[in-house]
Amino acid sequence: MASELSASRRFDLDALAFLPVRALRSVLANRDPEQSLAIGAAWGRRVAMLGGAPTDLSRINLGIAFPEATVEFRERLLCDAYASLGRGVAELALLQGRHRVGLLESVTLEGELHLNAAESASATGGVLIVTGHFGTWDLYAAALAQRGHALTVVHRGFANRRLTEMMTTIRSLGGGDLEELRMGRRAAAGLLSALRRGRKCILLLDQNARVDEGVFVPFFSRLACTRSAPALVAMRRGVPVLPAFGCRSGPGPGHTVQIGSPLPIEATNGDPRDPAVISALRANVARMTGAIEQAIRRHPEHWLWSHRRWKTRPLEPAAERIEVYPPRSGLLRAVRHRIRDRLR
Repeated sequence: MASELSASRRFDLDALAFLPVRALRSVLANRDPEQSLAIGAAWGRRVAMLGGAPTDLSRINLGIAFPEATVEFRERLLCDAYASLGRGVAELALLQGRHRVGLLESVTLEGELHLNAAESASATGGVLIVTGHFGTWDLYAAALAQRGHALTVVHRGFANRRLTEMMTTIRSLGGGDLEELRMGRRAAAGLLSALRRGRKCILLLDQNARVDEGVFVPFFSRLACTRSAPALVAMRRGVPVLPAFGCRSGPGPGHTVQIGSPLPIEATNGDPRDPAVISALRANVARMTGAIEQAIRRHPEHWLWSHRRWKTRPLEPAAERIEVYPPRSGLLRAVRHRIRDRLR
C-alpha cells in the first residue's frame, strides 16, 4: 500500500514537471510546420543568449572539441546548435499532431542499400546501427520504422516517466515496427535477443559511460569513456555495424539520413581478459566513436553539446584526471532530489 502511494506521488510529481512540455506541444503541434520550426529556432537562440547550466556545459564542450577556434566562432556555433535544437523540439511536437505523415515523408534515406546488404550478410538478419543525439534522431527512427525496417532503439530514457512515455509515442505512433530497450543490467541480453530476431538495433553511443560500463577511446581532443557492450556483441557474434546520421536540409522541414557502409570490426571469441581481446575491443569502440566524431565535425550544429561527455576520467595518466566540469548544483535541483528521496 505504501509503495503504491509512493508511486502515485512520484507520478504526480512527474506530471507536474511535464506541464511545460505539454504547453509547448499545444503551441507547436498543429501550426504550419515552417512557422513551428521558426518559433523553435528563435526559442533556441534565445536560450543560448540567456545562458545557464546547459549553455555553460556546451561552451566547455565546444572548447574541448575546437580548442583552435576563436571564441567568436564557438559562440556562433553555440547559437546555431541551440537553434537546431529548438527546431528539433518543434519537430517532436509536430510528430504528435496532424503534420506527422508529412514530416516523416520529408526524411530522405541515403545508403539504404548498405542496410539491406548488411541484413542479408548477417547470420540472423540482425544489424547494429551506430548514431548519436544528432539532429532529430527520433524522427529518423520513426521514418525508418515506417518504411519497413524492424527497429529496436537502445536508449537511457528519462527520469520523468511522462517524458519517456511521450518519446515512446513519438517514435511509434502511426505504424511501423519499433520497440525500445532501456540501458541497464538487462540491456545486453535484450540486445542479443533483438539481434537473434533479425532486428536493426539503433545505438546512441555519444554519451558518457562509467568506468565499469565502457573503455576509454579518443573523442575529439580527449579520451572519453564509451559503452563497450555493443562492440563486444558485434565482435563475438559477427554482427555488422553501420553508422547512420541525419542532418537538416534547410531551415524548414526536410532531413537527409545517410547510412554508411559497415565499419571494420575485429571479430574474436577469446577470453575478455586477454590483452589482445581488450585491444581489439578498444579498437572497435574507437571506430564507432570515430564515426560519431566525423559526423559532428561535418555538421557540429546538429549535435547536442550540453551532455557531460568527458565526465568519467581515466585513472592515468595524471594529466587526464583533471575534472572537466563544475559540480552539479542549484537550489531547484536540490529540492527536486529531496522530494524524490522522500517519496521512494
